[in-house]
Amino acid sequence: MNTTSFRTCILSFGCALLGLLGGALAASGEAVTAPAIKLAVFDFELEDLSAASVLLGASTSSSASLDRASQMARKEMAKSGRYLIIDPSHDSAALAKDRVLKDCDGCEAAIASGLGADQSLIGVVRRVSQTDYYVLVQIRDARTGKVLAQEAANFAGGEEGWASGVRMLIDHQVLVSAACKLADVNPVSGFAQCVDPLGAPVDPPPPRENQS
Repeated sequence: MNTTSFRTCILSFGCALLGLLGGALAASGEAVTAPAIKLAVFDFELEDLSAASVLLGASTSSSASLDRASQMARKEMAKSGRYLIIDPSHDSAALAKDRVLKDCDGCEAAIASGLGADQSLIGVVRRVSQTDYYVLVQIRDARTGKVLAQEAANFAGGEEGWASGVRMLIDHQVLVSAACKLADVNPVSGFAQCVDPLGAPVDPPPPRENQS
């Protein structure tokens, strides 16, 4: 092989290598820049089952505490980087304000779809006593209405801690469950964990039987 042919060969090899590297980087970039899921996060709803509420026939909780819980949910879901948050609390989602979403059998999915969202999220704060409450979160596919993730946890504390409870549930259970094909709750930590690999379509965990 003469010098000119050798140089041509080296240059050709280098160009081919650069082409392969460029293709790999482009593919990697496409994976990193995958479009975020448009998620409509509805205002959290309250179930006040506390003795004071039952006695008075009205909730004793502050609407501001529930609003902070809703804003915390939007903040944490957005912070994950997976979601582009749509806030349906504006006038364009007046239909949602006229319904109790937790009892409408998935009607929030259609509302979310009408807002251009891919998925919907509803949340409930269930106050059991002045110092004990549950947080429940459910995510649905806006097109089909299928439940993609559903998590709940019990927390101790007054209503000033509701937003913190929402943050804990989303960070340690909802975001884990929503990224797994199948998730279950670790009996030791109480947090959700992946059972099947990340990245697959999400199914809610199977019902857990009560153990004596």
